[in-house]
Amino acid sequence: MKNNLIIYSSLIIYFVLDTFLITPLGLDFYNEIIHPFMWIILCALAVFLSFNSSLRVKGEKDKTQSLFIALIIYIIIYFLLGLIFGFEKTPYAKDLFNIIKNIWSFGSIIFFQEFIREALIKNEKKKIWNFILMTIIFMLINLNYNNIESHFTDLKEIFIYTSTTLIPAILESAICTYLVYIGGAKFSIIYRLFVTLPSFIVPIIPNLDWFGTAIVGVTLPLAIYIYLNYVHVNRSERLSKRERRSYNPVVYVPVFIFIGLLAGFVMGLFKYQPIAVLSGSMSPTFNRGDAVVVNKLTTREKGELKKGDIIQYVSGTKYVVHRIVDITNDERGNKLFITKGDHNNTVDADKVALENVKGKVSFVIPLIGYPSVWLSGAIS
Repeated sequence: MKNNLIIYSSLIIYFVLDTFLITPLGLDFYNEIIHPFMWIILCALAVFLSFNSSLRVKGEKDKTQSLFIALIIYIIIYFLLGLIFGFEKTPYAKDLFNIIKNIWSFGSIIFFQEFIREALIKNEKKKIWNFILMTIIFMLINLNYNNIESHFTDLKEIFIYTSTTLIPAILESAICTYLVYIGGAKFSIIYRLFVTLPSFIVPIIPNLDWFGTAIVGVTLPLAIYIYLNYVHVNRSERLSKRERRSYNPVVYVPVFIFIGLLAGFVMGLFKYQPIAVLSGSMSPTFNRGDAVVVNKLTTREKGELKKGDIIQYVSGTKYVVHRIVDITNDERGNKLFITKGDHNNTVDADKVALENVKGKVSFVIPLIGYPSVWLSGAIS
């Protein structure tokens, strides 16, 4: 315990100095020389203080193979998402010298951090407080604090930052702690390299929106934990066949499929998409807090819309769901829709062009949109 307190104290001192003193100075060669050198010192101290401790790993070969298989599947799925969300260029130079420099700058830190994590686990193998403290400290150390104040300008930005950065950072640190516990530093190094390095090596990566980023950041560590925990239990624990079956990751496959389909449905990846109703302009047809399911229309289907249909359309920067009350044409003969909320006394000020129509309301789900209503109200 005494040795771990020394390591933790050193990490906290490093965190304070690095975050509030050294990084703001913007020193030359910081990422390539100064930063790795600081971690070399911390790693050497941790290894020295855990020299007399050991970490036994059972079934290492099977666990290593399983981890590689899981991470390769993740990489395949991750880049397939680019076919849905599109791709973007990575911000890092792709010539050989800069690739090597970036791998050293980030890969070496991963290497030294995980050996420190292993040293902490060696000294206190079964202490839950050790696992929790380790997870929190490494999460805080690895968060990016550049322009962090921009994420706290309003509740919307706080929600997005929490979903895309904070929660995934906690889960990543937790899964790394678990991987070290069941397999040593090698396991967590493999995990972090697979997750981190593609953007430094390949020229393009999927251009995920914040919701997609949050889903990936949450589901990946959970899926890795469920799968590796099953392998670990089968190789390391003395359990009955019935107890082993309860750890089988196949049990969770329907859950992850459901989460994936639900996420795709909410993100609008399918022909139908749910939209929360934020106002009462269409009452009593549907009310604030309900959700309407919108059928995305092709150009031909838009031309077949008729009076009485309820459509979703773009008006400026907002999406509106109102009823078509009349159809007219502009001076060029292009079809225009006159719309009105059922609860409103007058028609909408602007006529809706065909290209601004997004879809047609297919059916209503009562009350299910209230979380979006509350969030929208809190943000505004």
